[in-house]
Amino acid sequence: MTHQRKMAMYIGLAAAATLPLPALRAATASSAPATQGVSAVPTTNAALQAQIAAMAKELAVLKKNQTTSQTKEANLENQIARLKAQNARIAATQSATMNEAATKEEIQRLYKQVMANSRAISTRAAEGVPTNNINQTVQSMFAPPTGENYFSPFRIENPAHIRPPMHMQIGQLGDMRLYMGLQTVGRWQALTQQSAYSSPTKQYPGLDPGFQTPFANLDFLASIPGKLDVFFDTYVASRPHPNQMYGHQGYILLKQLPAPFAGGPLSNLFDYINVKAGAFDIDFGDQNYHRSNNAFVQRNPLIGNYVVDPNTEEIGAEVYSVKGPLYWLVGLGSGTTTEHFDYGSLPDVHGKLWGYPLHDLRLSFSAYYANLAGTTAAANLATDYETSHLYSAERSGGVYAAVFGGGDNPGQITPLDGLDVQAYQADITWEHWPWEVYSFVGWTGDSAYDERWLYGSAESVYHINSALYLAGRFSYGVAGAVHGVDTSGWVDRFQIGGGYWFTKSLLAKLEYVYQQYNNFNSAAGVVDGVEAVDNPRFSGVVMEVSFSF
Repeated sequence: MTHQRKMAMYIGLAAAATLPLPALRAATASSAPATQGVSAVPTTNAALQAQIAAMAKELAVLKKNQTTSQTKEANLENQIARLKAQNARIAATQSATMNEAATKEEIQRLYKQVMANSRAISTRAAEGVPTNNINQTVQSMFAPPTGENYFSPFRIENPAHIRPPMHMQIGQLGDMRLYMGLQTVGRWQALTQQSAYSSPTKQYPGLDPGFQTPFANLDFLASIPGKLDVFFDTYVASRPHPNQMYGHQGYILLKQLPAPFAGGPLSNLFDYINVKAGAFDIDFGDQNYHRSNNAFVQRNPLIGNYVVDPNTEEIGAEVYSVKGPLYWLVGLGSGTTTEHFDYGSLPDVHGKLWGYPLHDLRLSFSAYYANLAGTTAAANLATDYETSHLYSAERSGGVYAAVFGGGDNPGQITPLDGLDVQAYQADITWEHWPWEVYSFVGWTGDSAYDERWLYGSAESVYHINSALYLAGRFSYGVAGAVHGVDTSGWVDRFQIGGGYWFTKSLLAKLEYVYQQYNNFNSAAGVVDGVEAVDNPRFSGVVMEVSFSF
């Protein structure tokens, strides 16, 4: 019998207890067929009342149980509702939780990578492979020179090395290595000058011996070997700016392409070429590998540079080959040392070919063209600001202080090539220990100024041993026309001297120099600060001590 039917029967019996006995008997008799299996109904009223009371008590228990059951049901429904709400909140925050987990996973990955790098660095340090070589470089600064120390070996005569050597590694991150370099130089001179006039009636005063202002360069190079170099350097002090630090070169040199270009046809091209872009000394002629550049002087066996010294820093780009036997370079530049946007002015174009027909012999040929005339009228040429500086050497300055009025380039011949410039130069280098021989010849002309010069140099170095050497140089500039005036005058410079390497980084030099103007006519006027017709000259001794790392 179900719980509900049982409760219904008890309720009916409880109601029957209020009827008279005859009626109760009739009711019981009429319901007999439906209550088969139930004990017989008592025949006395007292017994019936007792049974009814027991059944009423059981009914009360059932009602109480029903109430408890309903309460439990309500509690369960409330718990289900709360669980559903909680489940909804969990579902709502699940994506955020997943993102947070991903972030934590990425942080853990980066942390593991950093720790792995740190452990690798520690391991390299423990194994004697540090991320810098400062100690070794400092120690080598005081080591004596050994072996065959050429001033400009063939292995560095390429566009990637128109900069100081960078030996001191100061740091490393992954594949990238950071280098620093420093060059300093100090000089003492005892020079005299004769027949030096700034105008037909005003003579320059004499010169006394004394110390020059010291100069310095500071260089930085970030390199991923075989892939790229990022280089910049500054002049800490220079003749044009003795009390001011300013920038010189700053460029990137690409040796391979990064992703997503790596591995494609364009990337394969970089197996044969390199690309340099930025502000840099353009690769015109080979004298860039043999000259002094402010305090970077240890590639120059003597102290002064060539009397006509083509060298300039420009903004632009160069593409050059890295596989021979015939090497080539093509470049575009701003034509001057700074930005300019003059209407009608074109970028310069320059190029170079070089090769090694013999093991000890290098030949090269260079060409340069710049047209900065723009729309300038002929009457304004003398005051036009934008001019090529290929021959003016304004950034590095000259060595022979105060001669012929001083200035940035004392004693130098700086052809007035500036607006519509053509220049060509051929170079030859022979290196066979203990000899070094270098020579070049060049021609330049400016159609805007009607100025033409033939120039050149020949020098020889003899190494007595790895530390001591002797050197001599003759350089010249022959004027075909100056300021639009035809002339057959020339200027020559003789330099003889030598040097001694105290250590690999410390070099002392001594030089005797003699320079004179010859055979200029009076119409030529002032040529680089001095009346050329008077055959001005200067001579004397210069001493130099340089330090570099």
